[in-house]
Amino acid sequence: MSNQQRLEEYLVGNEKSYLKDDISNGKVIMLSGKWGSGKTHFWKNIIEKDLIESQTKKQKAYVYSSLYGNRTIDKIEDNIYAQAYLCSVGGKNAVISGYEKVKDFGKRFGSFCSLLDVSKLVDGIDDIQQKNIKKSALSYLENGGIVCFDDFERKSKDIDLNDLFGFISHLAIDLNCKVVIILNDDVFEGKEKNVFSRVKEKSVSKFLKYEPSIRDLFKSIIFEKDNSDKFKYSKLRKYVKIILKIIEDTQELNARIYIQVLDNLVEWCDKKQEINDNILRCLILVNINFILYHKIVTSSIKQERVVYDNLDIKRYCIKNMENDAKFIKLFNDTMDIACSKKSIIKRLIDEVSQVRKEIYNQSVIDNSIKFINENHSNIYAINFATMFSFDENVSKRELNKINNFIETGILINE
Repeated sequence: MSNQQRLEEYLVGNEKSYLKDDISNGKVIMLSGKWGSGKTHFWKNIIEKDLIESQTKKQKAYVYSSLYGNRTIDKIEDNIYAQAYLCSVGGKNAVISGYEKVKDFGKRFGSFCSLLDVSKLVDGIDDIQQKNIKKSALSYLENGGIVCFDDFERKSKDIDLNDLFGFISHLAIDLNCKVVIILNDDVFEGKEKNVFSRVKEKSVSKFLKYEPSIRDLFKSIIFEKDNSDKFKYSKLRKYVKIILKIIEDTQELNARIYIQVLDNLVEWCDKKQEINDNILRCLILVNINFILYHKIVTSSIKQERVVYDNLDIKRYCIKNMENDAKFIKLFNDTMDIACSKKSIIKRLIDEVSQVRKEIYNQSVIDNSIKFINENHSNIYAINFATMFSFDENVSKRELNKINNFIETGILINE
């Protein structure tokens, strides 16, 4: 059983699983993982749907609170109570449809009874219009309500971590809520890192690690359903195996990359572009390379071999290395030896330094090294292309079309 499957089973697998059982009332649970590993996608598409159904049956609140865009604890608190109130009057449908409407609600909870026209948010408000709104929201939060905090890395600097964890502790201890915190590994730096280390040890009851395999993360995305319960990427069904194989070859574990690649593949298919295994491979690798380094790489045949470069490197060689065939050959030879991202810069600097000592003075060597150090992204992009030979068995015309599509975002039938 994979890490993702174990977490799903542990959290929501049955009625006695951790988040469905009263044992987690009053607890703060931290779900952490690497940046881009798909924590939010896992939570929203696998865990949340199950919890909303379970909480609705129990007449308890499920609240999802993104810290992004909230500059005060008061605003976060307002959003939580507003969502809890929606749970109390509208159940599952109100939670889903109402979240976007209440997330920017900015008044203190004490005044929202008079200021918030809840009749615009949920149906059936006439039946409960005379009830105490605060009491209704609290009853759905107390003793089993679930509050999930996400986007910790995007928290406003105006919000003090001590105050935030004080509020989280209030929800867990005073209201007996289940509180879930989703965040990246090493999310804070400097002073906040020390504060976070201290308060989490005092506040968090359970630490969970989300470590999906590339296969699990990819499958959770490509088999995702849209709001009409249809598979979002059904047009790619016959290419699933080869897409997964190419992504596994790159060893990139990043939900955002997968989604962007799959969206571009769907657009390519929709525009009825030529597609085969080689074009598919090239399109995926060019896309991943561009996402990682924001550079487009071209290829040419030199001395009966494929050489990868890009416009910035070409311009430098033309401007500064005219008639310096040795340097250009050295650069191409070094880049042609595919190696890890960590070692490519060192290898290139070492090679340039050695060959130039034989011919040039130190200032020329220093300028070359300066250029290398200022162009890491270009070099990483070329190295990536070299490692995977991404245009193998693809015509120059098709590579240019793919490069243009990925760089501009525009695909036009020609």
